[in-house]
Amino acid sequence: MSVDLEHAIGCNVEFRDISHLHPNGTHYVKAAGGVVILGSLQDPHEQEFLQGHDDFITCLAISRSGEMAASGQQGENADVILWNLRSRSQMYCFQEQDHGIDCVCFTHDDRYLCSCGDIVDQRVFVYDTSSGLIIAWAQLNPKPTVSIASGGFLRDIKRRETHEYQFAACGGKLLSMWHLDVSRGELVPQQVGSSGKQTRDFTCVAFAVDFEYFFAGTTSGDIAVVLLKNRVVQTFVPACSGGVASLLCLPTSAGTRLLVGGGDGTVSVLSGPSPTELREEREIRLDGKVNCLSLRNDASEALAVSTLGTSFLIRSKDLSIKPHSQVSPGTIYDVAYPMGISDQFLTCCGDGFVTLWDANDYSARLKCPVRTRAYPISVAGSEDIIVAGCSDSRLVSFDCMRGESLWHIDNAHRGGATSVKLASNMRFVISGGAEGELRVWELRTREMAAHLKEHMARVTEVQIFPNDQYAISVSRDRCLLTWDLRTEKRLTAHREKHGGLNCLTVASNQTTVVTAGQEKTLTFWDLRMADPTRTIELDEEVHGVTLSPDDRFLATAGTGMTVKLWDMATGRERSRGKGHSRAVQQLAFSPDGKQIVSAGLDHAALVWNVYA
Repeated sequence: MSVDLEHAIGCNVEFRDISHLHPNGTHYVKAAGGVVILGSLQDPHEQEFLQGHDDFITCLAISRSGEMAASGQQGENADVILWNLRSRSQMYCFQEQDHGIDCVCFTHDDRYLCSCGDIVDQRVFVYDTSSGLIIAWAQLNPKPTVSIASGGFLRDIKRRETHEYQFAACGGKLLSMWHLDVSRGELVPQQVGSSGKQTRDFTCVAFAVDFEYFFAGTTSGDIAVVLLKNRVVQTFVPACSGGVASLLCLPTSAGTRLLVGGGDGTVSVLSGPSPTELREEREIRLDGKVNCLSLRNDASEALAVSTLGTSFLIRSKDLSIKPHSQVSPGTIYDVAYPMGISDQFLTCCGDGFVTLWDANDYSARLKCPVRTRAYPISVAGSEDIIVAGCSDSRLVSFDCMRGESLWHIDNAHRGGATSVKLASNMRFVISGGAEGELRVWELRTREMAAHLKEHMARVTEVQIFPNDQYAISVSRDRCLLTWDLRTEKRLTAHREKHGGLNCLTVASNQTTVVTAGQEKTLTFWDLRMADPTRTIELDEEVHGVTLSPDDRFLATAGTGMTVKLWDMATGRERSRGKGHSRAVQQLAFSPDGKQIVSAGLDHAALVWNVYA
């Protein structure tokens, strides 16, 4: 019995340049949580996972040859990892920097890797990609450095190449050039001068194809054009209205062409006979701020990724677009399969959407918005409707075919509807709240049919028995309670010794229940007995627990960031899957028992294949 990671739905879209087209033109490389993903543009099932980070990856770079990738992370272990994409293996792990890495880049010949720490670390390192040795390091300039790009070899006054490498960097109101002398091990910053009294906040940099100019995007929506011969800003070219978020220079037979991603969701092409005479040639609008732009080797196509999680393939010739994939850009609080359906699953995301995913190609079939300044925290569904509990106390429902809003119940639970389940007869829905109450709502009238209040703290999960007459709930008050929904009375009560309960799952015999929570134990209950029948000590706080449809296997996940598979008969761990880089919030077995979906604080929903 084993679990294998099949697919990751996620991308760290809040960071710049976190998703790239591979130079071969058939694959992409992106970061989701702490995992680097190499995937096929054509086959959504073809993904390979490079694991080595233990926190969010904040920057990612691909070598020009496509044989290497480099990724940097935030957190206590702010490592930079150099990957061999050909063998799908880790080459080196550089542990020199602390707190966080803001940006990385390869030199134009792929021989060296430059890594810039964040405002706390304040250091820049250059590593040899073949030996893994440190070539040079220096104090960061500017502080912080939010973007860095390689510009080939430094040229002398007669514009002949020297043996020194050059980089352009930006951050805050400063632009700087770095000169790297490998033979001396020196890394020296050179300030870029301003042509006048104008000041800008800079966001991204890119070199011209001939390395005679470089361009720097600004928060005011224009682009600074810098002549490398004297390192002075020549002019500012207007580009977009919401600030320049990403920038690429397109190869052209004559003149200069730039591809610009804007904070207002626009992607535009600027062209002109020279870098100082750029004008807008064409513009399109995407669904959100364009933080990532990357180009194929032949420059025929670019990959654009918005902060709303949508990836687009854009033809650089005419800016025609083709949506490629979609991810949830925020924390995922809950995941569930619609009743009896194994090829679709639902997620609740902090971006304010309930999303219905198609497990056949991992596309988003529906995205249902709940409300401005609110987000869904629990979800349940059937083949006809979706019901979600929201952080602003509401219950909302959507049509499963078109995603249209059907109805909503205001003030269902003060503090948020923390758990919601649909009855199999589709006549009512039961919800649990942050203040310990359980409420039953008739679907036809949307009126409250029952109010059950014995829990003294947040209800973390509620489930309905197959006959739709009984329900069971767990809470942070350490109690496991069963209910008769017709008489509105509690039937049984069980209490954990110390910590609150986070989750439960019920076996098909309707008497065996497994709970887990803050006490870091798996507790097995027989509802006909007062005391637990078995307990298993754990090394983590479990947030989600689910049983396979045949009751043979139990899956758990939580703060340990791993999905664990247990044998129900022996209580032994059979397999574990690593892929998350932050705590897992919830997981669910598919109705056919062949897959598990887990979702967590790393903004990723991971699909696992279960092999018996």
